[in-house]
Formats: sequence, C-alpha cells, structure tokens
Amino acid sequence: MIKDTVHLPENMDTGSILVLSILGGGFILGVWFILIRRDAALEVRQGMVADGLRAPVQSSSFSSARSEFERKLMMIESERRRRNLSGGVSVSLIPQEQQPIEPVQEEPFWEEPPAEEEPEEEHEETEEEMLERRRQRDEEWARREEEEERRRREEEEAAMAEQQERLKKEQEEQAERDRIEAEKAAEEARANAERDAAAQAERDAEEAARQAELAAAEEQRLAEIRAAQEKDALERRQAASRALEELRARLEREGARSSDVQVSLMWNNYNDLDLHVVCPSGERIHGGNRKSACGGHLDVDANVRPDSRKPIENVVWPEGEAPAGSYQVFVHYYKKHKKRRSKDPTKFQVIANAYGDLMEYTGELTFGEEIQLVCTFNVPTMEERERIKRDLEEQIRRSESGEISAAQILADEATPKQVEFGDLVDEIENELGDEPEDDGSGVPPAPDLG
Repeated sequence: MIKDTVHLPENMDTGSILVLSILGGGFILGVWFILIRRDAALEVRQGMVADGLRAPVQSSSFSSARSEFERKLMMIESERRRRNLSGGVSVSLIPQEQQPIEPVQEEPFWEEPPAEEEPEEEHEETEEEMLERRRQRDEEWARREEEEERRRREEEEAAMAEQQERLKKEQEEQAERDRIEAEKAAEEARANAERDAAAQAERDAEEAARQAELAAAEEQRLAEIRAAQEKDALERRQAASRALEELRARLEREGARSSDVQVSLMWNNYNDLDLHVVCPSGERIHGGNRKSACGGHLDVDANVRPDSRKPIENVVWPEGEAPAGSYQVFVHYYKKHKKRRSKDPTKFQVIANAYGDLMEYTGELTFGEEIQLVCTFNVPTMEERERIKRDLEEQIRRSESGEISAAQILADEATPKQVEFGDLVDEIENELGDEPEDDGSGVPPAPDLG
C-alpha cells in the first residue's frame, strides 16, 4: 500500500481546506471504483451485443470456446435471417478472423484461488460436421425461400388472371350495354326521323295548298288589275278622243302647230296658268324660255292678259326631231285676274303625245300654291319610232281591209294614237259615232289618271 502524507500549512483558510478535501475525496472514490471493477472483462464485436459484463474471469478450455463459438454463430445466423426477411444488409456466416481481445489482467490487491479446469466433453463436433450442418441449414433456407417465392408468384399470377378475367367480363358487359344503348338510340332516331318526315310532309302539303291559294289569289288580283288598267286606259283614251275636237279647235284658233311629240294645256277661265316642260337634257321650256336647245318651242302662251275664257298653251317639237328620253310636265298658277267667273280652284287638262301615245291628265290649282308636277312620259328612240310607224300602217291596212273595226283599234292597248289629227284619227272618230253631250263647262269631262 502507498501511504501519502499531506502536510497542511498552518495558516490555510477554511476555503482552501474545503477544496483540498473535495479533491482528496474524489481521488479516493476513483481508486475505489477501479478496485471494485477489476473483474469486468468486456468483449465487443461488430454486430454483437456486449457480453461478459460483470462475469468472473475464468480460465477457458477448448470445449467452452467451441460452445461459445457455436452460440455466437447461431446469433449471427439469426441476425442474418432477420435482416434478409426485412430487406436489410446480410451478414456473412463466417466472420472474419479477428485478433482475440485478451482481457486486461489487473493485479488484485489480494491473491485469488486458481480456477478449476472443466472436464473436456466426451464428444466434440468436427469442423466438417459443422460445415455440413451449415450447408443443410442454408439449403433448407434456400428451399423455403424458393418455395415462398414460387407461392408468391403463383398468388400474383392468380391475382393477375383473376383481375384480367374481371376486366374482360366488365368489358363484355360494357360492350353489351353500349350495343343496347346504340340499338335504342338508333330506334329512337328512326322513330324521330319517321315523325319528322310525316310532319314535314304534312307541312309541305299545307304549304303547297297555301301557295296554291296565294297563287290563285295573286292571279285573280293581277287579272283584276289588268282589267282595271285596260278599263282605265280605254276611258283615258276615250276621254282624250272626246277632248280632241276642243283641243283641235283651240290650236287652230291660236295658230299652234302639231307634231309627233307635243304637250298642250287647257283651262276654262281668265286666270294665267303656265305650262313648264323639262327636257331630257334638264332644260326647262316655259314663258321665260320659249325655245330650247333641243328644238322644243312654246308657240302659244295664253292669258298674259285676261283675253280668253278658253285659253291654251302648247309646246311642240319639229317632226321626228324630239330627243329620246324622259320628259316632265309641270303646271304653274302664275297670276289670278280679277274677272267674273274666275274663281279658284282652277281646273285644267294636259294632253301629251309621245310619238303616237296619247295621254290626258286633269288637275286643279289655287293661286299661291306651288308648281305642280302633272305627268312624266318617255319618247322612244328612232328605231322604236320606225317600229311604231310600221305597226300603225299595219293597223290602217287591217282597218281598210275590214279585218278589224275602228273601235277595236282604239281599244287595243298596243295601238299608237297620233295627235296629228290626220286621216287615221278622223276615220276613227267618224266610226265612233255620237259624241257625248257637253256639260256647259267648255272642257269635255275626263277621269283623273295622274
């Protein structure tokens, strides 16, 4: 034993004594702990738990070493199998050779009695038998793993086959449902098509009947319009024929000329009405412009002074020289003369001859009213005039041969009515017979065709 003597200074204070006491106590406690742990032999290897703690150190024999080796080998095999099943890292069956860790021999403070040797086992397993047993165990484990793998594959194949069968059955069922739905949809479409066709046929029949009714009504309306037009044209031409004698008398009285294109205005009081004719060129013929560049001439301008109770104004073009195109006829109430029997409104007549087409219009005006558009007519071209002339000659020939009468010629809408007061007009008027009685107004009555 070691004996230490500590000499404390005589003048040490209480704190220093306390620190030294603590340090000394710790040193003694450490020595005591080392002494009581002298028999602990620690054996630690990779993959193994600590073994041999607090076990008395004994002398080992060969049999005890083999037993310890077999026990640890079984532990390693168990750990390897567990890791293989859990997907862990495998552990080698034969551990690598390691230098044995010899326990540190500490010399005890007292002598220990020697350990008694264990008697050797009568039968010891040879290395070949141990390897054979390991091989058989490995084969058994491999066989079990193969069996497990085969069983797992069979189960997977069976599950896959069952799933495929189920999918096939579902597909067949879906195909059957689709077929039924398609047949149902086709049947509904066919029924709808039949209903639509029947409804369309019914609508077509109704529409055809309605169109037939409309066509019949339209034909009747057109026939009525044609009849009214023919009647109106006949009345208009008859009125023009009745006014023809009065027009001729007034023109002869004023010394006016007649031609194939001519416009005349008649009224029956002392007021001053003016005739205006707008030519196709846009030039206006009236009292302030009596001659136009296209050849038109206002040869009579009546009642500038209140001279006549039966006045007339006349615009005429030389024979065959009137330009083709559209003409407009206006009447203007220029001045009201203060004479008896000159009351408003003043009634008037306009007779226009467009190369054989005789037209008569009536109207009335009151002093102060704006100029009034009476009519518009078209003059044919030279080619059309030649055709009209040939038609007129044909009408004369047929009338002379007795094929048609003068009344039929006047009633024919296509027959031109000349205002030249020549032989044809005289012949037609003579065949018409009696003239209607005069009503005392001085102007033959005629319908308003404007």
